[in-house]
Amino acid sequence: MDTGTADYYRRYAQSLTDSSESSRSAMLPHIERALSPGASVLDVGAGSGRDVAAMLRGGFDAFGVEPSADMLATALHFHPALEGRLEQAMLPGLGRPFSERLPGGFDAVVCSAVLMHLEPAEIPQALEAMVEQLRAVMSDDVEATSPALLISLPFLDPCRLIAQRDEDGRRFHNHDADQLRDHLATFGLSLERSIDSDAAFVTAGTLWKTIVFRRRP
Repeated sequence: MDTGTADYYRRYAQSLTDSSESSRSAMLPHIERALSPGASVLDVGAGSGRDVAAMLRGGFDAFGVEPSADMLATALHFHPALEGRLEQAMLPGLGRPFSERLPGGFDAVVCSAVLMHLEPAEIPQALEAMVEQLRAVMSDDVEATSPALLISLPFLDPCRLIAQRDEDGRRFHNHDADQLRDHLATFGLSLERSIDSDAAFVTAGTLWKTIVFRRRP
C-alpha cells in the first residue's frame, strides 16, 4: 500500500468509534446468495472487520487479511470474536494465510473496495494471489458449491480524481471489469453473475459492480 493510502487508513482507524462504525455488511447478501452456511471464506482487505464479523454471525467460517495494522487493531476492538481470525497481509501478494487451519484452501474469497488501490500492472498478480487461496474442485462439487471469488469494484467519477488519487488522497484506479474477467479466465474461473449499483453515485460519485466468479466442477 502506498504512503498516501496508508496514511488515510491510519487516520480513518483512529477516527472510528462504536457509534460511527456501521454494523451493516453490504457484501453479506451477495455471500449468502453464493455460498452455503458453513463455507470457509477469506476476506481480502478486511478493514474494520465488519464483513468478517457479519459472515461469522451468519454461520460462515470466516477469516480476514488486512494490510493496515491500525485497521486490524480497530477490527479486534469492535469485534473481539475475530481474535485468531485476522492476519496482516497485502495484495498483490498474500502468501498462504491460515494455511495451518485450512491447508486445502477456502471455499470462497471476498475482496471488496480493495483493487482500486492497486496499479493496473499489479492486478494480474493480485488476482492470481486470490485464486491461490481457493480450494480445488472436489468430485462431489456441483456448480452452486464450487469455489467462488466475489469482487466488489468501485468506479469513481473521473472528475473527482486528481493524478489517480481520490479526494481523500488514496490511490484510486478505475479498473475494467472485463479485463478482470479475462485475467481470471486464464486461472480457470468463469463469470457467474455481475450486479451493478448506482446508490452511491449522487452522494459520492461512485458506481459499484459486484462480480461473482466460479471455479467450475
